[in-house]
Amino acid sequence: MVDEALGHADSVVIGEAEGAWEELLEDFRKGGKAALKKTYKCREVPDMAKVPFPRLKIAKDSKNYIFTNMLSITRGCPHNCSFCSVTQLLGRKIRLRPIPAVMEEIKALIGDAEKPSLKDRFFVFVDDNIMANRKYAKELFRELIPYKILWVSQTSINSAYDDEMLDLAAQSGCKGVFVGFESVSKESLEEIGKSQNKIEFYKEGIRKFHKRGIFVEGAFIFGFDSDGPEVFKDTVDFVNTTGMDGVQYTILTPLPGTDFYKKIEEEGRFIERRWSQYDCTHPVFTPAKMSAKQLELGLHWAYTSTYSLRSIFKRSLTALTDRRWKYFTMLVAFNLGYRKIMKYMAKTAVHPSRAVKLYGNANPLPD
Repeated sequence: MVDEALGHADSVVIGEAEGAWEELLEDFRKGGKAALKKTYKCREVPDMAKVPFPRLKIAKDSKNYIFTNMLSITRGCPHNCSFCSVTQLLGRKIRLRPIPAVMEEIKALIGDAEKPSLKDRFFVFVDDNIMANRKYAKELFRELIPYKILWVSQTSINSAYDDEMLDLAAQSGCKGVFVGFESVSKESLEEIGKSQNKIEFYKEGIRKFHKRGIFVEGAFIFGFDSDGPEVFKDTVDFVNTTGMDGVQYTILTPLPGTDFYKKIEEEGRFIERRWSQYDCTHPVFTPAKMSAKQLELGLHWAYTSTYSLRSIFKRSLTALTDRRWKYFTMLVAFNLGYRKIMKYMAKTAVHPSRAVKLYGNANPLPD
């Protein structure tokens, strides 16, 4: 949306910043704002070996962040889901930081203390799919083992097919993964081109992570054309049955630049154009098998059901049966935190208690 952005800025950087941002700064140094071009775009895909690490000391000094050791070590995703903006921005080829550089950065962030604090040892790798390149991931995990860090990241459920990689991830300090399951409906997965997700493997994949003491936070999306009112209960039942450690529910949202955005545009189904509503919790297009209000109500019913005290207790208890038990207290705190966020989110939409009151726990939405 370059033209729209230019209405709010002197200059717009398109795509990845490295290679374009330096050019913008140089033009500004030479002639100030008047010397800036309207747009800048890097001529080549940034080489991850030359991309600097952020100055995380700024975040550490601000004292406003719970986690400060946040590193991006790969870019890109091999998949091309129609609703996702990642491949549009970063491409499908996985680009990798040199592992020696990653190790040097981690060593610097841990510091020289003989016994680093938990905060210094805890890392968030913000990669979209840290295990997409299995050879690289295994080498990275082997190198991480001596540092005794704890880390979380995002990956695909397909990584659970590789037992060796999961073993190495656990040994290197992996304590949690964010996984895009997206749906428990085969039709919905086919609709978005996510054929790599096999629903029949979901439970086994989650079990494999849990067995190694790795928590799983699942991401599910509501509003696919094949989704009827039953999708909410089906999904919540699956979450509770598998003892999933945490869940993020969102409403399918057509993001500019994606194939899904083009589809909704061509079909004339947009009902909302204010960008403030494009937060994945508000319907912005007309669903195929339910009303927009039903979709919104269903989202909040799912959150309310999943983060009820009963559900939190039941799901958390499953951690006592495997290596997750060491972090049982942290798991409960995590879920209670999500419960608090869910209640805050509801203030700008249909209150979840109203959704339960109207439709009960068995059938969230009437026909």
